[in-house]
Amino acid sequence: MNALTRRIGSSIASFNAESRVLGFGRTVIALAQATVFLFTPASHLFVPVGGHEAQIQCDSAIRSVTAYCLFDGVDRQVISWIMLAILLVVASGLLPRYTSVLHLWAALSIHTSFSLPDGGETVAQVCTLFLVLACVNDRRTWHWQASLEGTSHPGSVFQGIAWAGHWGLRLQVAYIYLNSALAKLSVEQWQDGTATYYVTRMETFGTTGVLTDPALWLTALPLVALATTWGTILAESAIAVLVLMNGRKQLIATTLSVCLHLVIVVQIGIVSFGFVMMGVIVCATAPNLAPALSRARRGPAARRGGPGERAEA
Repeated sequence: MNALTRRIGSSIASFNAESRVLGFGRTVIALAQATVFLFTPASHLFVPVGGHEAQIQCDSAIRSVTAYCLFDGVDRQVISWIMLAILLVVASGLLPRYTSVLHLWAALSIHTSFSLPDGGETVAQVCTLFLVLACVNDRRTWHWQASLEGTSHPGSVFQGIAWAGHWGLRLQVAYIYLNSALAKLSVEQWQDGTATYYVTRMETFGTTGVLTDPALWLTALPLVALATTWGTILAESAIAVLVLMNGRKQLIATTLSVCLHLVIVVQIGIVSFGFVMMGVIVCATAPNLAPALSRARRGPAARRGGPGERAEA
């Protein structure tokens, strides 16, 4: 028990609460959400579903403080512009300790209000909650600054909260990918390896543009359809496991996730969802991703590691 306590204490003390890589992940998430407001008018975000008038439910304590409920009566397009401005401030990296709270509020407002979500809203809402905790000990003015000696107060209670928040994020990301992989196993098309054949031909989310003909031709080949269908399930399962491990295994998890979602973005065009997921995986793997990026930037001579690596991350 004492050994476990010491190990946890060491992990808390070594956690970098002022990581530029974590900040980069936050920026990617915020920009992905901002694109929705930038390229989609409010009239397209609030549409009738199932024959019912487009209404925002404000019947709970949490919903009542979200943007579209709190400013009910204000033109929804104006509120959307305000939300866009908030997300751009978050993406800029300004005062991460405080703008992480604004980011959570924006993500919650998006998730509880839009009529036609694409999945990224739900992920962002949960993950920004953990990011509020993970950023609680970040005292920088900008999250692009290097971690400064003595500013993160590793012995403070905020350091423990930040460490726990980041672990909560890792567990949440693992759950998202594992749940997605397991859910696919109950669907016949995923079981028999034909899912990507049908997905590329869907009327709503099917492949469009210059990639249409190559994608349709490739997925018509049984071996390609089988490999991409089961490859997706295996990749998601691997990410779920690797994100909970340390060292280069997390780098593998990040690489798999980014490749998977880039393919989804190109293939079926769910851009905001894809980049939210890429930002989330970067945040979840930041402590192990930062040293790897630092060594790569400094060249082969730095691969043995050295002092200052944590500060640069």
